[in-house]
Amino acid sequence: MGSVILAIVTTLLGIAGTLAAIWLKYYLENRKKNVECIVQKTVIQDTEILNRLDEIREETGASRVSIMCFHNGGEYYSGRSVQKLSCAYESVSPGISRTQLSLQNIPVSSCLTTISNLIENREFHCYDVVQNYPDSGCRNIMIQNGVKSIYQYVILDLKRRAIGVLKAEFVLDLKELSDDEDDAMQSLSIKVSGYLTSH
Repeated sequence: MGSVILAIVTTLLGIAGTLAAIWLKYYLENRKKNVECIVQKTVIQDTEILNRLDEIREETGASRVSIMCFHNGGEYYSGRSVQKLSCAYESVSPGISRTQLSLQNIPVSSCLTTISNLIENREFHCYDVVQNYPDSGCRNIMIQNGVKSIYQYVILDLKRRAIGVLKAEFVLDLKELSDDEDDAMQSLSIKVSGYLTSH
């Protein structure tokens, strides 16, 4: 009787092992496909965003157009969240230096004077950064990057929360945006919201 029970248990364990191996293989194959789909979707969306930035850069004559995204950058010892801003996308004209990699994890507190104005008014224009941009860490970064004029537009999610900033920077000369260029930037800030919230 003991050998019969042992044979049954051995058979059941063999079947369970086979089923577990089949399930694991199925799970890993589907997980790989899901990851590939997510990566492919991200690449498609990111390419679309960069194409829109290229188009608006050419339309406005900007030296650099970028999207800065708000994010949580960790916590202070007090447990309070550290709010930060990072450059997620950037399009530059030929001969203009890229700044995306250096504009990561910027504390929101270093740009409060302009961010609060930007959130309240949905846009912030500065024709002459050196003369008129409010004193802040962000102003210093712009001057280091040679920005002469800048135009910023808040990007809102569906709940009307600020999730990012669309920026057009001019480094060769001071530039005043025309009404049509301003409208195009406002429109793009609305369009890219859909891409950013669907990631």
